[in-house]
Amino acid sequence: MSLACGIVGLPNVGKSTIFNAVTAAGAESANYPFCTIEPNVGIVDVPDERLEVIHSYIKTDRVLPASLKMVDIAGLVAGASKGEGLGNKFLGNIKEVDAIAHVVRCFTKGDVVHVHGEIEPVRDIEVIELELALADLDTVTRNVERVSKKARSGDKESTIQKELFERAQAALEEGTQLRALEWTDVERDLLKPLFLMTMKPVLFVANVSDDDMQGESEQAQAVKAYAERTGAEMVALCGDIEGELSQMEPDERSLFLEEMGLEESGLQRLIQRAYELLGMQTFFTAGEKEIRAWNILAGDTGPTAAGVIHTDFEKGYIRAEVFSVDDLVAHETEAAVKAAGKLRIEGRDYVMREGDIAHFLIGK
Repeated sequence: MSLACGIVGLPNVGKSTIFNAVTAAGAESANYPFCTIEPNVGIVDVPDERLEVIHSYIKTDRVLPASLKMVDIAGLVAGASKGEGLGNKFLGNIKEVDAIAHVVRCFTKGDVVHVHGEIEPVRDIEVIELELALADLDTVTRNVERVSKKARSGDKESTIQKELFERAQAALEEGTQLRALEWTDVERDLLKPLFLMTMKPVLFVANVSDDDMQGESEQAQAVKAYAERTGAEMVALCGDIEGELSQMEPDERSLFLEEMGLEESGLQRLIQRAYELLGMQTFFTAGEKEIRAWNILAGDTGPTAAGVIHTDFEKGYIRAEVFSVDDLVAHETEAAVKAAGKLRIEGRDYVMREGDIAHFLIGK
């Protein structure tokens, strides 16, 4: 899948530090605004303990996780919707991603300059969200004007669009993020060509101090409360600590996390939540050569899943043999799964389930 999650935030909140840690890509990270101008793009592995579970029963040479595209977008500033701080370029980058990881500064390290002087995370969030809303309002207003003439002439489709766009326009004028409203699937499809940024799902990333790894500080809790009010989610992590963890060997990293009282790193939570935010789910293929996790969207069918492996497979799909990780654990071998009647034969209309292990029969 080519879906991408964009990392956004004000300058100097730790975006590039977190991006560097999550991708180990070495993007420039410095104590001044706009050290990221062109977006950095990284492909990251999605942590999934089920891969090792499968590998414990099906021995193979390679185990390959699913992946996720992360994009580090330069820091936005107040006035971005009017072009301030290269705003037009940055807003264009945000329009191109499918979900937003909004990094918010909650750490109090004094040697890193805050663009607004004081650490007030909700104010910082509102600066960014106002700019996105203003840019969206401009887009929606232009589209209301575009469809109004046809709507006045009685065109049914334009009338539906006009009413929908005016609803979005009214919400944006009140400062409401469009993601916080209820939309039908049909309405979402009609709004999709507008590439509205406030429609995108958002994960707030509270970048906390190294003594607040659980995100219990007043600043982090304020971000959590804001996320709950506005239809978003939140994860807390310490960018500096995550940067150190990303350079450690697996055994050393596990020991460090254990000493910190953590079951997993903040980056693991970030990646998994971003993956879920994009509406993705995972299926597995397992054979003699490799065990591999693949990305699909929730609701995708068997042929679509086969097409992720190779585009020709979608057209040539005949059927799939499917079982679950739990089936494999319970019966230990694929042959035993089949003997127990747990191996399902699924046709073209089958909707893939999270965690399916699948073998596809493809015709010529």
